[in-house]
Amino acid sequence: MEDTWERSIHLIHENGDWMSQLPENLWDVPLHNLSLPGSHDTMTYCLDKNSDISVNESKLLQLIDKFMPCIIHPIIMKWSITQVLNVSEQLDAGIRYLDFRIAHKPNDPSVKLYFVHMVYTTAVVEDILWEILKWLQAHPQEVVILACRNFVGLTKELHHHLVSCIKKIFHSKLCPKDVSADIISFRMIQ
Repeated sequence: MEDTWERSIHLIHENGDWMSQLPENLWDVPLHNLSLPGSHDTMTYCLDKNSDISVNESKLLQLIDKFMPCIIHPIIMKWSITQVLNVSEQLDAGIRYLDFRIAHKPNDPSVKLYFVHMVYTTAVVEDILWEILKWLQAHPQEVVILACRNFVGLTKELHHHLVSCIKKIFHSKLCPKDVSADIISFRMIQ
């Protein structure tokens, strides 16, 4: 079994630079015409088992969890976890589309943003964005698409904070605003 696990870990790292190895005739194909591997609920590998259920979930589920947490919470955790690899491992495995469900925890006075899938993660959004930047710097020919959505509990100010973090962290690596998504190709963003 140990050999299988070590082989799996080795295979993960073999796909970290697959985009740069694409045949040159694919470099001009619009990205939306390529099949890019992605992960569903990318950040669920680090859900906080002590976290409350998201305010986005049904009031009934929240109520049942409040009175029977030892029964309901483990079930919710089992349903919610869709990934076991951390974000860098997913990128090393070839994932290029990251599904980020972003949230602000209720009653949290800070501007920290987390990820959520029924329950909140332990990971802070800004920390993960820095981790992705570090990965991109080590793999300069690769492209990563961040799909940010849900925005549970985000005020207008928190949303602006998120946008400014993305701009600050990725600045020159962001897709140019003046280029139509219909024509953006791998070559254009290299």
